[in-house]
Amino acid sequence: MKSLFLFANGRVSALEKDLLPPRMWQMLLSARDVEEAGRLLADTWYGRFLQGGNFENCFEQAAQAIEQELMELSEDPALVRGILHRRDVRNARYIWKAALSGHPSPVETERPGLIPLDVLRSALTDSEPAPELPALMSRSLEEIRSLQELSPAAIDSVMDRLAAAMEMEELPGMYPGFASFLAARMDILNFGIAARCRLAGMDRTASEQLLLEGGTRKPAEIAQAASSGALPALISDTVELESLGSVLRDAIAEKSFLEYSRESERILLGMLDTGAFAVFGPAPLAAFVIKKEYEISHLRILLAAKAARLERSRLLRRLPRG
Repeated sequence: MKSLFLFANGRVSALEKDLLPPRMWQMLLSARDVEEAGRLLADTWYGRFLQGGNFENCFEQAAQAIEQELMELSEDPALVRGILHRRDVRNARYIWKAALSGHPSPVETERPGLIPLDVLRSALTDSEPAPELPALMSRSLEEIRSLQELSPAAIDSVMDRLAAAMEMEELPGMYPGFASFLAARMDILNFGIAARCRLAGMDRTASEQLLLEGGTRKPAEIAQAASSGALPALISDTVELESLGSVLRDAIAEKSFLEYSRESERILLGMLDTGAFAVFGPAPLAAFVIKKEYEISHLRILLAAKAARLERSRLLRRLPRG
């Protein structure tokens, strides 16, 4: 498998140069307004997609270009499935939640990943599981149908577990370093959920039901720590997340998770940048795709903040850049 990725990994090395360097992020953060930020962005890789100042269309086309690279370069079908099925799960959430909650149609969706939107819609009424649906999605749909109360929160809980399971089924097997990244990301998500559950006064059992499998810490362990007030201590003792102990303690005390989100993403970006993956194989390609996803997400935040004339200091509280 590794030898098959010789060309792909060479191409990824070239693509890495299209990622915005720290100096460009500093310039974007210091831009006076959204117009200046747009002019700066036009001189980067994104300039080829930026027409008429339509940033959202630019980012949509940029995401499509990256996915096209993924499909052309990847010799591992599990990688393509693992990346693109995430959008299928999001679309399934939008469609199934809206239909089962009585939301008027049409509902806004994203571009299909590997599953057509019509298949997701028809799966709700078909008596037999659609053969185009992965087994995990079919089981989650059956779980939703069996819910005693079809509340949006209950549906979200099932879909959260599905999103985690789909990603952890396809991607971790590529390389141990990438598996560590995914596990750390799951731990970060679970600690954040558990902290919010504690603030909401939820008991241990209810908290544990909301936590997801796939991290280095078991849901029961995190739920117990939340119940006993030991979440900061537990995350401080978790590999890769040691620096988040005081951050999570402050988040719980201040009832604000902005700093926690920023520092968590900083850690995850660092893990993607350390080169802790094999030189050849699918992991570098997966890491590049996810880095681009983070970059586009952070650009959306930055440009929205510039449009709202948000102060630079407040923007820095949210972005793990600069």
